[in-house]
Parts: sequence; C-alpha cells; structure tokens
Amino acid sequence: MVHLLDLSGVYCEPVEPRLIRLLSEASGESPFYVSQAFYELLPRLRAEGPRALEALFPGASRLYAGAFAPRPGPFPKPFHLVSDLPPPEGLQAFFHPEKLRALALALEALGVSPEEAVYWDDNPLWAERARALGVRAQVFRGFPARGVWGSGA
Repeated sequence: MVHLLDLSGVYCEPVEPRLIRLLSEASGESPFYVSQAFYELLPRLRAEGPRALEALFPGASRLYAGAFAPRPGPFPKPFHLVSDLPPPEGLQAFFHPEKLRALALALEALGVSPEEAVYWDDNPLWAERARALGVRAQVFRGFPARGVWGSGA
C-alpha cells in the first residue's frame, strides 16, 4: 500500500493561513487585507510559484518556505506528497496547480493503480473528488493514538 499525503494540511500544517500570517507580520498590513490580496493571487502562486508573492510586497517570496511547517507526527511507510502549491525548495512533492492532476501524476510516476494507493487530505471535498476518480481516499483528522493510517475507503 502506497500512501499519498496532501502536502498542505496533512504533512504540513495548513499552508495558506500560516503564509497569510507571515505576510501580514512582515508587511505590517492587516491580516484581512493580506488575506484578500493573497486569495486573489492564489491562481498565480499555484502556476508561477513563490515569486508571484512579490505582487503583494517586495521580499514576500522569501517567506514562502517558512509557511510549510511539517507536523510532528508519525507518517505511514511508504508515503509520497501531493500538492497543488509548489513545494518549497528541499521538499519533494508531486506538484500540479490542479490537485487531482497532481494525484494522477503521482499514481503514474509511482506505477500504482488507484486501488494500490490511499490518498489522504484534510479537506473532505478533495477526498470525495479523489474517490470520484476511483482513488481510495481518506480524510485526515489529526494523529490519534493509533490507527490513523488505516487501509482506506
């Protein structure tokens, strides 16, 4: 069994809120203002990577890597990361701006069928969409004492 983990929300704490906080602190702007600007910029960030953050303010792209804070929890073996945001330098993930395409790229590159993998996402909507494509998917809800990495649905 191969586990495919959503990079933002499963392997790392959710990236978007953390990045908005970092941008707000660095710019001195209110989180509300930065949040509005960030979500308008999100399609460019997915397509172009962290350099698109420079549209918010000069130097913003250097904060990108700091938004990816790995969770201090046990992860299944083997696992691979899937992301619709470009991973920061030094972190490997199957990336595509469209999350389901990133998932398909991972299956193809690893040479596994949807039945041989379990996709984990913290967002039930993405888990449902993955299931609609025939991929086994589970909603990640944190690290309980035992059993979070079950056999999948």
